[in-house]
Amino acid sequence: MSTEVLEAMASILLGFGMLEALRVTELRSLLSRMGRNKSGLKKDLTKRVVDLLQNECSYELLFAVQELHKLRQVSKDARRSSKPNPITPGPVETISMPERVSASKPGSLTAVSTENQMIQLPFYQTLETVLPPTPLVPVFGGPLQNSHFRFHLSASQQAQIQNAQSPSGSMPVQVVLRICYSESIGVEEDQYPANIGVSVNHANCPVQCSYSSNKPGTEPSRPCRPIDITPLLWVSFTNRFSVTWGNFGKRYSVAVYLVRVVSSQELLTRLRRSSVESLELCRQRVCEKLNSDQENEITTTGLQVSLMCPLVKMRMSVACRARGCAHLQCFDASFYLQMNERKPRWTCPVCHKYAPFDALCIDSLLCEALESSGEDVEEIEYMSDSSWKPVRQDRSDKESALHPPEHQGNPSPVDRNVVDLTQGSSDDEDFLKEEMVSTHLEDKKVHFRKSGMIKTPRSKSRSRTII
Repeated sequence: MSTEVLEAMASILLGFGMLEALRVTELRSLLSRMGRNKSGLKKDLTKRVVDLLQNECSYELLFAVQELHKLRQVSKDARRSSKPNPITPGPVETISMPERVSASKPGSLTAVSTENQMIQLPFYQTLETVLPPTPLVPVFGGPLQNSHFRFHLSASQQAQIQNAQSPSGSMPVQVVLRICYSESIGVEEDQYPANIGVSVNHANCPVQCSYSSNKPGTEPSRPCRPIDITPLLWVSFTNRFSVTWGNFGKRYSVAVYLVRVVSSQELLTRLRRSSVESLELCRQRVCEKLNSDQENEITTTGLQVSLMCPLVKMRMSVACRARGCAHLQCFDASFYLQMNERKPRWTCPVCHKYAPFDALCIDSLLCEALESSGEDVEEIEYMSDSSWKPVRQDRSDKESALHPPEHQGNPSPVDRNVVDLTQGSSDDEDFLKEEMVSTHLEDKKVHFRKSGMIKTPRSKSRSRTII
């Protein structure tokens, strides 16, 4: 298909306002399919899709937009024509989620569709599906709803849970509860509804979540992690659980899975085994960076890259980046996985783009520089032939940087042909190192005078802890 035809079709889509009719979850699904960042408000997501249609239009993108819009219209028409029936599900069954739980048998499921799936989480390996994605159906008027479910663990599931328990009490195999949207197609991320509460076998199950505001209908902030319900289960009997949720016009589905918890060290081992870029590919990328602008009169002869991880400001051990990132600067894979294990945001600390585990790759060339250079080397410079040399900073230069002179003259000339790539770092507070600092402050009584200030110390003192 020619470029002119694609641009014409893109203009038609924008002219008919198809993007405005899509929901946030559908826009995220579309951006995820195209390998783009899917975080932000609806206006930000819509702007990214519009930019794709105007600048990087493709047949795959046009087909995806038309498919989402068509399914959106079908589901809307089905909801308008459907009539409530406690026995037979209505035409809403065209949505790719099961319609409802049977009224006579609360634990039984009616039609279950496999089209909609929850996103695969790197730290949770799904072993079996205990309860397929089942919609949360409001049963009475009012914003606060309560949905009940039940399931029974099979013999193999019981054996996997009991055999995996370690002597320390940790459970590498867990039964987790996950909740997501149920109105869009494709792969869904975890999202808790507003006013969420979970009880398992008449016992309260804690749900770790935070809210950005106290406005009614506000959903808990992402990321929403799977809820571990293993300690509250009955292994040999039927388990019952209920989900309290706020009904504010959005549809959700709940599912239960048997998973194996994966550690960050295991993911690092998997990354080293299967996601290492060859030296030839890394050298080719460096050469392309240096020779990207042939028409520029000023020729770039070198690129400086830091060996310090932008996450923790320490020397890297395993240099990696995401495949969608355009920069040469890397970050340490071990620190990145550990921080996402604590709070899974999967955001590149250099360019702040979406960098999931499946998109990570290890830079062989920078790892070679880390092994070959001394511990005192914090930066290297890539040359035009993809070779590199260490950049050492003298002690006098460091001291002058820490204590600049009072009267500075003209700055010393620097090499304008070298581009410094070491200034990019993350401003996300979640990636900062957590440290505890204890300081002792002495109370002082202060008297002000016109000519100066007199401080009178007291005998008592107190201590304050700053986190």
